[in-house]
Amino acid sequence: MKYVNHWVVAWLDWNLALDEEGEPTYPKRSLNAGIIVNSKKDEFYKTPLYYAIKHVSRFVVRNSIRISITDTELIKTAAFVTPSDEVVVVLYNNQSIPDSVTLKDPDKGTIQLDLTPRSMNTIVYRL
Repeated sequence: MKYVNHWVVAWLDWNLALDEEGEPTYPKRSLNAGIIVNSKKDEFYKTPLYYAIKHVSRFVVRNSIRISITDTELIKTAAFVTPSDEVVVVLYNNQSIPDSVTLKDPDKGTIQLDLTPRSMNTIVYRL
């Protein structure tokens, strides 16, 4: 979410699928991907990165506009208005402990959320 909140207009992970050694890549270095392929067993594994990309792309649709939201040091956030006039707020608690946040919308009011450890949460509401 760091990049989205700093004027990036599009984001794509370096690789969508790599082998178990983190290849092929250029320059030669081991990387992570959303999908790891085991060609010897004709299997693939979805990594946490895959589920993060899937989660955000389910709610933040094409032509959504990023709006301002204040991050905390421990909870990473991003917020958008979609073409169908919904507000989408994505919150990521990367801590090993629960945490809570308060969302304040001047037109809709305030909501207190409890976030479980290592969780991605999305709030969607109409304007």
